Amino acid sequence: MSYCTPCPPCDTEFPLLCEPLETTANGKRLVVEDSAACQKTIQTPVAQQVLKTDGAGNLTWTNGASGTVLRKDSTGLVEFATLNSVLQSGPVDLGSQPLTTTGALTVGSLSPTLAITASSLTVSGATSTGSLSVSGATSTAAITSSSTILANGNSSKIGYNTGAGGTITQGAGAKTNSVTLNRPTGIIVTDNAALASATAVTFNLSNSVIEATDIIVVSHISGGTLGAYNFAVAPAAGNANIVIRNITAGSLSEALTLRFIVIKSVNA
Repeated sequence: MSYCTPCPPCDTEFPLLCEPLETTANGKRLVVEDSAACQKTIQTPVAQQVLKTDGAGNLTWTNGASGTVLRKDSTGLVEFATLNSVLQSGPVDLGSQPLTTTGALTVGSLSPTLAITASSLTVSGATSTGSLSVSGATSTAAITSSSTILANGNSSKIGYNTGAGGTITQGAGAKTNSVTLNRPTGIIVTDNAALASATAVTFNLSNSVIEATDIIVVSHISGGTLGAYNFAVAPAAGNANIVIRNITAGSLSEALTLRFIVIKSVNA
């Protein structure tokens, strides 16, 4: 690259006769003009600031620091918004990168859900009107809290969703027949064998969800005489013994529909 003529200093009375600039395919290089020497060169800036595409229709802006983002929506429009002091307006695709917040995470809506698969989400002071679901291959994919979890509002609930339950019917011939249902909640329909007055029978529920320290709640919801029986449960690892006692003055031959739930509990 030769210098302009005349130079230096530049004389405005004469045209600047400079050689053409070299070509480059590097989108991160800039044309720099040195007015004192009447010279233009192509240089790589110390702090790069470029708009670039990854070849998949995604535009990004880099200024040499991490986290400055510019994106293009499906219509081709460039858009901005703010996420952790990063400009972003549309949905944020973090790929394999973690999202960490040390403050409150407030979400107006999650469409359709916020899902964490075989991983974890740590949030301080989170509020959301949407749904938070966690799934994983092991039981370590769990939602934990060091404070109180409350259902707020007159229609809020804490419990099991569709798909968590199941139904099993006891084999014919005796109320002592064992049943198997590997669910945290469900229905057990007992046999209608006679149960004498002031007499108790025990049957075993085999259930891989149950641990020895858990609490099993059994409720008589239909079938037979409501209020005619008492129930007791003794949980163990992978099963529970359920006791049914006839507290009436006469023998009862009824098939009882029982609903159970497993509540996680620990000793320490």
